[in-house]
Amino acid sequence: MLILLIFWGSFAAVSKLTIKNMDGFQLLFAQFAAAFAIMTIMYIINGDIRKLSNLSVKQVVLTVLFALPSFLYYLFYFLSLKLIPAIEASILNYLFPVFIILFSIIIDREKMQMYKIGAILLGFAGVVVIITGGNLHSARPTNIQGDVLAICAAVSWGMFSVLGRRNPMDLQISNYLSVAISFLLSLVCVLLFSRFRAPDPPSLLGILWLSLSNIVLGYYLWFKVLKLTSAAMASSMSFITPFVTFLFIALLLNEKITGVQLAGLALVIAGLLLQNIPFFMHLREKFWT
Repeated sequence: MLILLIFWGSFAAVSKLTIKNMDGFQLLFAQFAAAFAIMTIMYIINGDIRKLSNLSVKQVVLTVLFALPSFLYYLFYFLSLKLIPAIEASILNYLFPVFIILFSIIIDREKMQMYKIGAILLGFAGVVVIITGGNLHSARPTNIQGDVLAICAAVSWGMFSVLGRRNPMDLQISNYLSVAISFLLSLVCVLLFSRFRAPDPPSLLGILWLSLSNIVLGYYLWFKVLKLTSAAMASSMSFITPFVTFLFIALLLNEKITGVQLAGLALVIAGLLLQNIPFFMHLREKFWT
């Protein structure tokens, strides 16, 4: 999880820098194309590529369903970065642990308890503060389309995380198929909504970093965390990520965070802490005894 914090923390700043000279569809395609190429070479070398011949039609169909929310996450997030500052997109994106809990209740039939309801309400209250600038009566969002896209990205990642925990397939093969499917979908998006464009050297470095940190290694590490622990514990660890993200944004983009954005972030993090009360109580009892 500590490695993931560094990977995730750099994602917004590197994406914003990389997307300056291309549109969201081009970055989406380039990221998945690089990840697909790297993973294909890796799987050929270690022999895992042979496992693909043993997959049934049902397994392939399930992988397509599991991969779709992941693809949508990157699509929505990259499109939002073209419209709103990286800090604003990041704060809204950090609603994903709230959606992990929400989808765990709906899909995994986890119990709906009062502290979970409070956590969800706090999370959405933080979003309202950020989007309205703290002024509910005369709210004028900087770009409501960008805000909605960032929230859709959080919804998609929450769904992807919960569905991924239910995936019975081999983790490495599932990740590879997921990336292959996302690569094909991103290719369709470029053909329909954009055009092919060779990235300049700085953008190419950003694409390679995003591919390695968030897909080639990030997928594997995230689902390792989810399979080794509960959704609540995983989301409780991830609340540290915004602070790492802001550090990278400050160093690489020099964007300023406003007091209203900090207040919204505080509400989101308060919600994350509240939804993990049982986990923190367990730690207290364990160390107290």
